[in-house]
Amino acid sequence: MMKKLILLAAGALLWACGGDSSSEVYKIEPVGGVQVLLNGKKGFSKDSVIYLADSVKFVDKLNQSADFGKEDHPKLVYSAKALASAIDIELQTLLNDDDGSIVVSCHPSHDRKIYFNEPVFPATQDGYTLTMEDSLKVGDSTYYDVLKFDASKNDSNFCSVSAFYYGIHDGLVKVVSKNGVELNRVSAKVYKDAEKRREKERAIADSIAQAVADSIAQAVADSILKANTAAQEGDDDDPQIEIPQDVQDLVDSIAECIKRAYSSGSLSALKECGI
Repeated sequence: MMKKLILLAAGALLWACGGDSSSEVYKIEPVGGVQVLLNGKKGFSKDSVIYLADSVKFVDKLNQSADFGKEDHPKLVYSAKALASAIDIELQTLLNDDDGSIVVSCHPSHDRKIYFNEPVFPATQDGYTLTMEDSLKVGDSTYYDVLKFDASKNDSNFCSVSAFYYGIHDGLVKVVSKNGVELNRVSAKVYKDAEKRREKERAIADSIAQAVADSIAQAVADSILKANTAAQEGDDDDPQIEIPQDVQDLVDSIAECIKRAYSSGSLSALKECGI
């Protein structure tokens, strides 16, 4: 592929100043998908914290950052890391003599990277794909120039997500988890309201779990009291009973199950708690 090199005006300037005209200064002119991502520098969102929520208002807070380099050395290094979930994404451009590459890292340890060399959308690499959408409706908002990274067709996907959508002016606007749950970009208010609701639900879950545990413990205590009373009255057929470990484990298990059901925002999960 023909190298996309342009000659800077520095050569002429050096000559006019009596410098060595042989000291030509070159830089690489980014093209294709690399240039599209670099164009996001104009008007990029300054939000360092963004928020995502799913259909049952599970919410997560992400720290994001974007470095576009300098005018004479353009680049993109974007990262977004979630507070509660496994979302940990890095997107960057590399300039080289063959126009450049787009590099995606979506593994928590960032020790595995996917290189899309000479990217022209749609681009495919080892079953991972990059496509560009003119616009994407997310909740009540519409985002423009959105890059979609899709790992769903890769059976050995090592990413912590199935797909993500990166608005070149906005950062992450949507993430799809490996189990297919969609998390969409939301406002800080939606995030805070959902957190308040979840705090109330966690308190309710704790209360119910404690009530269930107390009920089971009381039933066991009543059985022990009955057995001890019978033994004191000389009924040797009813020996003294101690609380079995498996009963204590059951109490703890049910209590934790209830807490998880409420915390996940899925009350239907209560049916799995055996109560």
